[in-house]
Amino acid sequence: MIIEFNVENFLSFQAPTRLSMVAAKSFKEHKDSHLAKSGSSLDLLKSAIVYGNNASGKSNLLRALGFMKQTVLNSFRDALLDEGQRKFPLEKFALSTQSAQEASLFELTFVHEGTRYRYGFELDYDKVAAEWLFHTTSKEVYLFKRDHQKLEINKSAFKEGLGREEDLKENVLFLSMLATLGKETASKVVAWFKRLNFVNGMHDFGHKLYTIEKLKADMEFSQWVAQFLKFLEIANLSTVEEDGPDLESLRAKQKVEKVLQLLESIHTLQSQQPKRDKIITFHRQFDQNKVLVDTVAFQFDQQESEGTKKLLYLLGPWYDTLRNGKVLVVDELDSRLHSHLTRYLLDFFHLHNSNNAQLICAVHDVSLLNKQTFRRDQIWFVEKDQFGASELYSLAEFKTDKVRNQSAFDKNYMSGNYGAIPNLQFDETLTRNLHGKRQAQQV
Repeated sequence: MIIEFNVENFLSFQAPTRLSMVAAKSFKEHKDSHLAKSGSSLDLLKSAIVYGNNASGKSNLLRALGFMKQTVLNSFRDALLDEGQRKFPLEKFALSTQSAQEASLFELTFVHEGTRYRYGFELDYDKVAAEWLFHTTSKEVYLFKRDHQKLEINKSAFKEGLGREEDLKENVLFLSMLATLGKETASKVVAWFKRLNFVNGMHDFGHKLYTIEKLKADMEFSQWVAQFLKFLEIANLSTVEEDGPDLESLRAKQKVEKVLQLLESIHTLQSQQPKRDKIITFHRQFDQNKVLVDTVAFQFDQQESEGTKKLLYLLGPWYDTLRNGKVLVVDELDSRLHSHLTRYLLDFFHLHNSNNAQLICAVHDVSLLNKQTFRRDQIWFVEKDQFGASELYSLAEFKTDKVRNQSAFDKNYMSGNYGAIPNLQFDETLTRNLHGKRQAQQV
């Protein structure tokens, strides 16, 4: 489980920025449903929801988490593929000349298999400027600390790091190198990063195939999805092998030699690819007396609504996260979904989460911003300052004269009490540029 994430000098986050999943001890709401025991002395939140204006930095916060994961998993491999010339695909804060000269920082504190770890690094485009790993049993102890190519290794607590100092390249994370070599503690930490699931709520490309494969291979998941979708009047669903284009009939109709050659090439490539599956849904069919007589098969991607498609494809990572106690990060969770459906998903995550799974998501739907759905310490806001830098802050940070447990969070937010909303104004310039000066004066 995530305890805390820190990022600095990445995308729109210039200053040190902290997202905490530690529950506020003074808050009493939803203690039985929204908190999880981490195996340490801390009560951790099962979810965090992030609000903010468009282009405020909500997605950038989640991208920072994703960047850290990919760097941990791929650092050693990518350096080998690029013959040691690999550069990190960093996007530093671009609106300050100072930031271009400084490293970017990423740090995660988390609990894995009962042990608390704090791991982080600082990167420049072509090298690791710093790296560190701590663990906590009774107290926090460093396992290794790195300053560029200088390594300090705890000889009693991290013997697996000894003797590998000379093998380290400046553009490779020490943790990633040790995990690739099969070292025990490093492998555990990297294994935790693999348990971070990421979903982009605007499109389904990344997780669609996962969900389809899981429907095909996992009967329990398939039955769970069928129950979940009953309220959409879907009687059942199944997966079938996807048909390719009918190239034989196309050949028969086509007389141009170059086109025939192209079709032949397509057919050859297609025969070499593994067969893909698609989803078929079944809807009940009734006669003139409203008596059920049959079911009708729908081509899922062609005949179902965009919201139905998003929901079904999202259920794969949702199920995997809850079943296996992982962390799910979702950008634009509420896009294409009705407010009640989004809230149902969130309530389900809180109430049926027995394996300490966590959810971090960015949304716009203000109807979710209420005390029935979230605790105050689960609600976060992002807004940009006058210099274009994103700032992250929690509703829990507001004084009680502004935020009480009984406050109407959504109304206060829309009234601007918490910031992080658009400041839109209509002026004469907009009208003039649209209609011309003379018509603007008439308006």
